[in-house]
Amino acid sequence: MERIDYLKTTWESYPALPAKTRAAGRLHSLTPNEKGGCQLEILRDGIHVRFELLQIPLYSDILIAGDIIALLEDNQILLLAPSNVLKKGPLFPKEKIKKWNAYLRDVRDFFTELEFVEVKTPSLVPCPGTEPSLDVFSTELKVGSRKEKLFLPTSPELHLKKTLAMGAEKVFEIASCFRNGEITERHQPEFWMLEWYRAYANLDDIKKDVVNLVTYLTEKLQVPGPQKIYSKSIPALFQEYCDFDLKPTTNQEELKELALKLRVDVRSAETIDDYFFLIFLEKIENQLPPKDLIFVENYPPYQAALARLTPEGWGDRFEVYWQGFELANAFHELNDPKIQKLRSQEDVDKKSSMHKEPIRLDDEFFAALERGLPPSGGIALGVERLYMALTGVQNIADLRVFPFQ
Repeated sequence: MERIDYLKTTWESYPALPAKTRAAGRLHSLTPNEKGGCQLEILRDGIHVRFELLQIPLYSDILIAGDIIALLEDNQILLLAPSNVLKKGPLFPKEKIKKWNAYLRDVRDFFTELEFVEVKTPSLVPCPGTEPSLDVFSTELKVGSRKEKLFLPTSPELHLKKTLAMGAEKVFEIASCFRNGEITERHQPEFWMLEWYRAYANLDDIKKDVVNLVTYLTEKLQVPGPQKIYSKSIPALFQEYCDFDLKPTTNQEELKELALKLRVDVRSAETIDDYFFLIFLEKIENQLPPKDLIFVENYPPYQAALARLTPEGWGDRFEVYWQGFELANAFHELNDPKIQKLRSQEDVDKKSSMHKEPIRLDDEFFAALERGLPPSGGIALGVERLYMALTGVQNIADLRVFPFQ
């Protein structure tokens, strides 16, 4: 009997698992032997299990690799669910997921031991974050006659800062975040972000947290840590790699001239941020020693984002690099509501000029600032990127059961 005829006329469609079942799983192979029986091999929970049968089971010739079967106590085979595609599907990566889950537990344990409180912020928000370069995902809330445009967050930052204004002092979250427009070996539209904040603290405290977290995880995973740990300022890096004296007052035309001198392609540049980023990416970031854990600090004021300015006029923030990855972005948090609202509106205007999807500001966030936000340090760290740096995984999609392709 042909398989298609058996499935149409003889097979009891999708039966439940019988009580008298020796084993069940996905058929890998069913091979006749010289003794008139056969060897049955099934795949269950990632493990191949073999059985020697004294005779060939009824209807065995209609089975194909990939079928879900049950081996009954009388050594007959029951087809539970046929595989209706010729191409083999992916296997559930159990061991990979177990290692990933253990890593997440270690991260949580680190902060719990420091008496941080884990917070769950919303996944539908009125403002996804104002960073001009990021593309966002939007949707619409509909409740009766009420309609409201909402977004998937690019970061949980605004809501975590609201908790500081509410009186929290040490908070963290491992949050799903969403950024549109880019799929690469290091980017997925949905990814995990670890953010933590310390009230009444500054960037020195956050740096210590980063070093201690990396040390803690290298010990847990039993992998090598950084060769060296140190800080470098943006002006020092521009001097070292570009032979250029970068100042807080350096303007767009001066950066454009520098790019031409360094032969950096800046044809796509429209703003001073673009010129800075293109030079930094090609001439500095790609040259940083990968084995060292490096804190890059003191950014130009137009790169300050949600950070304070230092007395010298630099953005009081740092980014962390290790193993060729930009791992994290930290701010000595700006808590002046007037300056914050001005900067946020400037970001919204930049988005508009770049023809990106319009967003609105989060009024609740500014109300929280008006109530008073203590001097604080905070950081956003890519959870997958840190794991990749620790373990040598090269493609973020390899950490997913269902990656975007």
